Amino acid sequence: VGLADPLALTQAVAAYQGCHFIGMPECEVILAQCVVYFARAPKSIEVYRAYGNVKECLRMHTGPLPPVPLHLRNAPTRLMKNLGYGKGYKYNPMYKEPVEQDYLPEELKGTDFFKE
Repeated sequence: VGLADPLALTQAVAAYQGCHFIGMPECEVILAQCVVYFARAPKSIEVYRAYGNVKECLRMHTGPLPPVPLHLRNAPTRLMKNLGYGKGYKYNPMYKEPVEQDYLPEELKGTDFFKE
């Protein structure tokens, strides 16, 4: 189902928990509801493809993997903060508009893992 219906995961977890608490045979209706939901839901393999592209990129990369950008790194110590860890990071929930921020290392800038 994937991104075509993001609520499908919620349905699956709810069905699992309902069956766990109620047990068989009473939970058969919950399982049936979940199956019908998934059967009727639109389908997408976008996440599978994108994740496959990420893994392929990592497999084909030569040399050390690119470093995580400094502004994305956690700075739990003063030394890390002084080295620039977390500097300039924009915490998305604090902004009303979409945040312009790079998340990929320099070597991967412009890479779109969602493209074929």
